[in-house]
Amino acid sequence: MKFKFNYSKGPKMSAKDVKNYSHGDYECRLLLQTMKGQPVAIFQNTANDVWKVQYGFSSVFFGTYDEAMQFCRQRFCDTSGKRLS
Repeated sequence: MKFKFNYSKGPKMSAKDVKNYSHGDYECRLLLQTMKGQPVAIFQNTANDVWKVQYGFSSVFFGTYDEAMQFCRQRFCDTSGKRLS
């Protein structure tokens, strides 16, 4: 893993970055961030219709989008830093 240094105030994620996270059968549907500003991606497996929330080195799988969002509302915020409602 290579780390890149950014000397600005910090990299900004936006909804346009969703396509950069998709890979294989997993299509990225939504980007969030942790309270520390690290990326969180919500994926949908197009073959099996399984939802995955991936953050850091962790992946948590859910059967529906609503279950995945309920998990995220308790832990993460949107890309602008506001808590999810």
